[in-house]
Amino acid sequence: MRRIITFIKDKFADFKASIKRTQIKMKTNLKEDFTPNNQLTDEQREAKRMRSISRITTGIMAATMAMSCMGITCFAADGASSEGVETFNTVVEFIVDWVARIGLVIGFIGAVQFAMGFKDDSADGKTRGLMCLASGFIVFAVAKAYDMFTV
Repeated sequence: MRRIITFIKDKFADFKASIKRTQIKMKTNLKEDFTPNNQLTDEQREAKRMRSISRITTGIMAATMAMSCMGITCFAADGASSEGVETFNTVVEFIVDWVARIGLVIGFIGAVQFAMGFKDDSADGKTRGLMCLASGFIVFAVAKAYDMFTV
């Protein structure tokens, strides 16, 4: 019985010492946080920077978790009304049409650059022209592939 009581006393003493060390560490960190950087050693500055990064990361994660708890259901009326979805699809299709047109314009500009590269016999101009031509056609292809991405 005496060994059990001694064991419990030792554990309590260790716990108390751990709490005391934590308090001292918190006081030291608080002092370092309010001390200007030019008065700190390199190790203290690094520790201060790591604490601030940890606080920022913790804040972002907490905000993200709080926002995930606030989810709401959109367009959940009775299922028969799809006016909002139709409006959204109309806007997206308008944007996709213009992105396709812009892709063709970029491809045309690339073709002109490529032709000018041949005129001047410039390897750099030819390369830039081909890259611009290819990127314009890629943008056009992605815009025309919009139907593959819709549900």
